Parts: sequence; structure tokens; C-alpha cells
Amino acid sequence: MIRFLTIALLMALPMAVHAEDTRPFTADNGTFDIPVAPQRIVALNDQILTLPLYEMGAPVVGSAGRLDADGNAFMRGGMDTLGIDFSNTDIAFVGTFNGLDFEAIAALEPDLIIGGPYTDTAVVDQLQSIAPTLVIDNSQLGLVDTIRTLADASGTAATFDARYDRYLDNVARLQSFIGDPSDISVTLTFMFPQGEELWVYKSGLGAISQVIADVGFSQPEAVATLAESQISYSAELIENLDADFIFGFYRQQPDATPQTVTAAYETFAPGWCQALTACQNGQFILLPGLTFGSAMASLDLALEMVETHIAARPFTPF
Repeated sequence: MIRFLTIALLMALPMAVHAEDTRPFTADNGTFDIPVAPQRIVALNDQILTLPLYEMGAPVVGSAGRLDADGNAFMRGGMDTLGIDFSNTDIAFVGTFNGLDFEAIAALEPDLIIGGPYTDTAVVDQLQSIAPTLVIDNSQLGLVDTIRTLADASGTAATFDARYDRYLDNVARLQSFIGDPSDISVTLTFMFPQGEELWVYKSGLGAISQVIADVGFSQPEAVATLAESQISYSAELIENLDADFIFGFYRQQPDATPQTVTAAYETFAPGWCQALTACQNGQFILLPGLTFGSAMASLDLALEMVETHIAARPFTPF
């Protein structure tokens, strides 16, 4: 939990120097006056908030992060996605998303703090005493609108617009290569390396889900009719997932390499490849974890890899 300070200690800490020019901004937790051009932003989640803010050029001075087994702080996805971490940037570690360091945040003198629905409301209220603190609900907005909202709040909307326009142009290019995208079916699956559980995604798997929806691919009926965006799937029903292409994912980590994840599918459902024509035809494809990230870089890579595997080679229709 966050370390709450006494009023006396809080008053002793350096407070944020707010920009003179402000504007109203409506977030999920209300409407606040925020700087027109923030100069010192603290983000309360590394992967969901810090990475997209940083790649848009926002002045992020502090970020929540993770701790490895040795207690060293790191940004989840930072090195894989943008080549950044606490060790090679001026971004300060301010605790984990559910264990924030209030003193560290205040010492950075932020003029804007951004969190999400995972940030405790009591914590958000406490942080308001340092700087305007916005809650942006990425789970409701989806990937693109989350990045758009972050860009708006951070004064980097022009950069986002240029990046997004380029992405849409590339989506249109892919569509022109393949004709009617709805004639091609795609299933998104996620297998943990232990092979104990298979997750199937109708939506909500970051960049790759956005790409599949934006291009206009179809999904097998068993996936398209799911009541939820993702579910844990039964090994006995795996044949229902068959499609023109089935994508799985690996995380480029020692316990989740392409080899270990492929073996995990066999552990989960022995003979699974023989049960799926996509696998038999070489159209079961593992993509790197970056393709389900939350940044524009992930969106660009996911689109490029989908184009490579679907448009840039012959394939056997399901």
C-alpha cells in the first residue's frame, strides 16, 4: 500500500510547480485543471501508461514499475518495446502500481499524475494534494483511445495523430493486398508455458486484437459468439478454434520461449496440432509478446507481422 504522510511532513515536501496556463480535462475520476503543456508527469503504471506517454514524447519524470527476484526495479515491456528502463533514462522509480511511494512522487514535483482503474481511489485522492491526478480507464477505452487520451492530457496530441494516421494508412495497404479481410478467419490464443491453461481472446489482447479488428478479419463462430472478451478454454473443444490462422504468443523469456510455449500446447491438449487444420498447414504462428503491448510501437509491429504471415505468402484456406 502507499505510504501515507502526516500533514506536517507533506507540507515539508517540495510541491509541484504548476504551469501557469491550465485547461479543464475530464477523466474517469472527474474534471480537473491541468497544465496546457505539462512539464513533469508521473505515470502510475509502466506498461499501460509510461510506455505510450514516453513514445509520444511526453515529459515523464517518474513511473511505477516492477521488482525482479533480486529487488531491482524495471519497466515491464520497456526494453522490448522502446529500449528504455529506469537504468537508462531519467525516469525515476516511484514504487509498484499497488505499492506507490508517496514521498518519491512528491519529491519529483510533478505537475500532472496519471493513473488507472487499478489505482486505489484513496491513493488518487491523496495524490491530488501533489498535482492534478487523472484516472484513465484503459479497460473501457481500448488501446487506441487510451493512447489518444494520454496524448491529449500530456500535450502530445499532434504526435499521436501523425503516428495513428500512418498506422491507418498501413491498415488500408494490407486490406488492398488481401481483398475482403472478412473472408479470412483468425483465432487469438494465449498459452502459459506450463501448459495448464489456454486462453482464447475475442478482443482485449492489446495491439494484436486492435489490428485484427481494424483490418476486418473474421473469427470462428466459437470465438465470435463468446459472451466475454476472453475465456479459459477447454482442451476437449480445441477443434472449435480452427481458422485460417491461429496466433499464439511467447514472451522472449527463459520460461516462455517459442519452444516452451509450443510444447505447452501439446501438454494442454495432446495431439492438438493434428486436430487443427491451421496447425497442419503451417498457419499456427507464434508472435512475440511485444505484439500484445499497449504502445503504438506494438500496434505497428503487430500489423507488420500479420501482413507478413497473411498477405506476403500463399496459404491454405480453412
